Amino acid sequence: MLSQQASSRKDPDSEREVFRSAGSMVLSWAWFVVALIILIDLAVQGRDHAALITAALVLAITGVVYACAWRPKIVADSGGVTVINPVRDHRVPWTAVSKVDVVNAVRVHCEPASGAARGKVLYSWAVQSSARSARKASLRREVSGQARPRLTPRLRAPGPPPGTVPRYGELPEPARDALNRSSADYTAGRLAERAQHARQAASLAAAPPPSSESQVTGASQVSGDGLVAGGNQAAAARPLAQWAWLSIGVMIVPLVLLLLVVLA
Repeated sequence: MLSQQASSRKDPDSEREVFRSAGSMVLSWAWFVVALIILIDLAVQGRDHAALITAALVLAITGVVYACAWRPKIVADSGGVTVINPVRDHRVPWTAVSKVDVVNAVRVHCEPASGAARGKVLYSWAVQSSARSARKASLRREVSGQARPRLTPRLRAPGPPPGTVPRYGELPEPARDALNRSSADYTAGRLAERAQHARQAASLAAAPPPSSESQVTGASQVSGDGLVAGGNQAAAARPLAQWAWLSIGVMIVPLVLLLLVVLA
């Protein structure tokens, strides 16, 4: 019987996680505040054509900042991952995710459609990896002795057993691993982990229970039909894409307004 503390814990793969660039969020909010101050000042003191042009220009810049800096993010929930970009949103079920990696930005590889040679690759605007951040993450891994991936666990000094609360001033193991990776690497690793867990759960759910009459044939059907059913489920759950009309309007309308004011 599980204790009350263990039973009350939530499955981390069922929770909603949002991944986005902290720098883009800070810059976006900074510009929003500046834009609001400028618009208030123009509303109070501006009475000429130059004030109208300035207000339209501020609105146009605000629309671009909203769509390209504030809006992009990656949302992971129990059903799949949503890649939100400036003008397009992509919803990919976990069973349709084949791989997640980082090449200048987090990329979500989708399973190929029926008859296609390769699947679609979705690039995220939200979490990108610059050469500088990659060098810094590599340097941190070298300092911590994790420059190369290991096939066997590294020998560690005697410490507290797994699952125990770390001592005062000591970071937990997940926190130490996160510090040794860039934001893009951490995001890609977390998404790949959730996709792997979801595919394993889908395969186990699709596998029929063993028959009491024929255990040998039943066992063979579990191993074979489970993989086939999982593949059929991955093929049926296709990625969905839709245009972000609100984001497109926020960018286009102020630009058209600016053009009309300038030509007036």
